[in-house]
Amino acid sequence: MFKKSYLAALSALALGSVGLNVLAAESCPRVEGFYSTWDYPAGGELDVKDLATDQLTHIIVAFAYPRADGSLDTTEADRYIDDIVEHAHANNTGVMISVGGAGVDFLSMDAAARSRLVDNLVAYAELHKLDGIDVDWEDWSTYNQPNPVESSYLLNLVKELREKLPQNLEVSVDVQAGGWSGINFHKDLDDHADIIRFMAYDYTGGWGGSPKNHHAAWEYIHGGLVNPHEWSQSMITKYDVSKTSLGIPFYNKSFPLVSGPVKTLTAREIVETMVQGEGVDYNQGVYELDNYVHFWETPELLKTKTDFVSENGYPGIFIWELHQDSRDDGYKLLDVIANELPKCQPCAAKWQPYPSVYGTGDVVSFEGKNWRVNGGPLHGVAPQTLGHAHRYTELGRCQNYVASGSL
Repeated sequence: MFKKSYLAALSALALGSVGLNVLAAESCPRVEGFYSTWDYPAGGELDVKDLATDQLTHIIVAFAYPRADGSLDTTEADRYIDDIVEHAHANNTGVMISVGGAGVDFLSMDAAARSRLVDNLVAYAELHKLDGIDVDWEDWSTYNQPNPVESSYLLNLVKELREKLPQNLEVSVDVQAGGWSGINFHKDLDDHADIIRFMAYDYTGGWGGSPKNHHAAWEYIHGGLVNPHEWSQSMITKYDVSKTSLGIPFYNKSFPLVSGPVKTLTAREIVETMVQGEGVDYNQGVYELDNYVHFWETPELLKTKTDFVSENGYPGIFIWELHQDSRDDGYKLLDVIANELPKCQPCAAKWQPYPSVYGTGDVVSFEGKNWRVNGGPLHGVAPQTLGHAHRYTELGRCQNYVASGSL
């Protein structure tokens, strides 16, 4: 798996605009955002109805919490999950529930309890008309070395989820980026997961010896691709490119110039304090203030990352976390992402051969695009049929992000 995806990644980098750009041009990118229920209303102002479903393909609700007996604590998510689903599905946006989070101990469950957890997750997804389940395993008993017992436990959890969840619903796994934690994630996760979310952030932090730099700087991600044997941050080469979604942080880290704790500032706080308050260019990405050096995700850096994704066969990006973005027009990072990775329109009903008949103005989907009939009635004439191209107008790429039956 490593060799296969590593060679594919290097081939993508070498080919540049040849071939893979064609793939990107014909595919619909994923733009996914995590929505933390504990941040609203107590700690956030992003109302469910304000979630940008015109830009987001998926909303991932964080979190549901597993108990040792395999039951599921969904108290936080239950307050908003149905409203999120109603708002999202009305605008062709899928919704997933994420189980886990920092500090969650999956290992307190034995095999029987794990099976019950899977059953409870499947039931929750079906009850609330969700489009998939995300697994967010962040804590391990060992680091910087393989842990086959815990690694296999997570693999079995994902495998059981994929076996029991309806096939039209997705299973995803969040994978920590650096080798310190990332080495614990089983190399075969993508055999069972539909999407691997590569958490390409937290490369720097509050530990001794950490460099003072943006925690999601491009050199950490790109370096892991082109020099995986020299970089511990090489986990992005571990899984199939077509399943690996690149993580984008909407939070940032600030380091003391002399002494003190490492601080976390959201994109919104960076805009209010540095850009609007101090007059700093948003694309500067670093600024010293109040005895701290502040680093942040810039619009230009976002464009570098989205270009990389779209040009090299990756399915898209995901965001942690939607509450953290600026509320001011002209400063929203989600707007930058959406401009680079625009959401596709929903697909009309698929074109059907004769005896189906289509009249002027009818819209059908065919080979990933929507088409409008110009001159009907049409009997068995598909879009792009030789000699009949004038009978259809191409309306653009399409993708249904809501699982069938969830509408």
